[in-house]
Amino acid sequence: MEKDKNRILCMGSINMDLNMFMERMPAPAETVATDNFTTCPGGKSGNQAVAAARLGGKVGFFGKLGDDMFSKELLAAMQGDGVDTSNILVEPGATAGVAMIRIDAEGINSISFTPGANALITPGDVKEHEALFEQYGFLLITAEIPLPTVFAAVRMAKSKGMTVVMDVAPVPKEPIPPDIPPLLDFIKPNEIEAGQLAEMKVTDDASARECMEILRRLGYRHPLITLGKDGCLAWTGKEAQKFLPPKVNAIDTTAAGDVFLGAFTAALSNGQEIAEAVEFASVASAISTTVKGAQRSIPMRDQVEEFMKQERKG
Repeated sequence: MEKDKNRILCMGSINMDLNMFMERMPAPAETVATDNFTTCPGGKSGNQAVAAARLGGKVGFFGKLGDDMFSKELLAAMQGDGVDTSNILVEPGATAGVAMIRIDAEGINSISFTPGANALITPGDVKEHEALFEQYGFLLITAEIPLPTVFAAVRMAKSKGMTVVMDVAPVPKEPIPPDIPPLLDFIKPNEIEAGQLAEMKVTDDASARECMEILRRLGYRHPLITLGKDGCLAWTGKEAQKFLPPKVNAIDTTAAGDVFLGAFTAALSNGQEIAEAVEFASVASAISTTVKGAQRSIPMRDQVEEFMKQERKG
């Protein structure tokens, strides 16, 4: 297959989310009962791939699953959203990643997970599939797979002329190799993750802007610092620009950051400028918080465009 500079290759975690909605989070050693439980395809990269596909991107996935029932369900779900799963490797005897998510009455979540087969993808797998990186224009990758594999993929992508977009969550505990930041065209930390990268605390707009300057000095070319309900501070090429999200009735913030990054990358792949892509992503992310669940909350492109059209009229 020839290179298509508009195609997005996603790498990272694919999980089955086990969601439990409750009035409040339990305290240590406390049991809080609820009868509101669902399962839903998730994982940061799985969410981002589906978001990018639903929001106008041409998307393929490179990762690893097991041969258990959750893995089969996850593959089928991604295929149903138009994601090319032909390069997802299957590890015999392994299981899919599983995330246990509790969401309180205010829509705030608490997550624990086991990576399963996500942890088994290696730098050798990247090297073996070098030709795959020659077919795509964008790499959208998360840090929820082994870091040596992440760094190998980033280096491979840039050697093939790809635009690299990275979700740095969770922020690595060990130092990031100095050659990596300049290879990342865009990173999207939230305010906590941005502070960890910059070794400071982000508490308001001024500290977010200070953090942006530090990240730029560290070599990160275009940081996008998401600030929850306070929007996003993005480096648009010449300046740090603040983008405020639309007001919505948020009931579940699960996957909102993933929707943002999938939407942003899809918009870039369709030729939008950085500021336009951030605006589009902010709206998509806000809409996703109005629906319970991870991938089931991801809107379609026409839904986001119609929302933006009505917002401009208002």
